[in-house]
Amino acid sequence: MSEPHRLTADKIMLRVPDGMRERIKAAAADSRRSMNSEIVFHLERALPAPSAATGAGFADTTPAAAQNHAALAGGEIINPDV
Repeated sequence: MSEPHRLTADKIMLRVPDGMRERIKAAAADSRRSMNSEIVFHLERALPAPSAATGAGFADTTPAAAQNHAALAGGEIINPDV
């Protein structure tokens, strides 16, 4: 995993519990990554970006979808095409 260009990457200040910096440093050395890359690697695994393939992060706002969502709240499924 290559690090993003320093001028375009978001920068954050991070506080970690006592001892965690050493654990990150050891894990990074084992993985042959920088500490930053190690942290980003684990954050990406824990918080994956929404994917267009899975539809995560996108809502269907059509009227039929709104009807189905309302019906599901009441325990029914409405199929307007039947």
